[in-house]
Amino acid sequence: MSAGAGGGPSPQGGAVSAGAGGGSSPQGGAVSAGAGGGSSPRGAARFGERRAYAYGVTAAFLLLMLAPLFRRPPVDSFPLSTYPMFSWGRHDARTAVERAVGVDSRGGRRPIPPRLVGSEEVLQAKATLAQSIRQGARAARALCRGIASRVAAQDGYADVVAVEIRTDTFDAVAFFEGQEAPIDSKLHATCKVGAR
Repeated sequence: MSAGAGGGPSPQGGAVSAGAGGGSSPQGGAVSAGAGGGSSPRGAARFGERRAYAYGVTAAFLLLMLAPLFRRPPVDSFPLSTYPMFSWGRHDARTAVERAVGVDSRGGRRPIPPRLVGSEEVLQAKATLAQSIRQGARAARALCRGIASRVAAQDGYADVVAVEIRTDTFDAVAFFEGQEAPIDSKLHATCKVGAR
């Protein structure tokens, strides 16, 4: 056993070599320590460099994300976006909706659900309606007849005597306040349901 200043014996026996501030090994065996122990200055410097690098990369990404806010005129692009659907102003709250409507014998109207238009998905049904309208009156009438045949097979639509394909314009704010009547309408096609 060899000990310098501050060294101590090993309870389990064995060689212990310690400089100032060193300690003994409770399990035995050789232990060598420099003055005071601790990490090296080089390791501390590397840790500081890694932390500074991480802060720098984070700051750069934050600046990139905020950069579109300061471009004039504003430019929307991937992956950096100004999210114009939320940030651009609207002149009014009007929105046009292509839809299929069932008409009952009293002239009342109610929307035809997407599955009877041709898809369970709302957006796919809307795209089907919009495409038929763009293609003209013949395509709109063909889609209308297909919808009418599906409506005729549904027990819950026995009161529906006709189907209309139309573009209705709504005031979105007024609609959600209970004023559900369209402020403008354009009829593209109409057809009877079965023999009713």
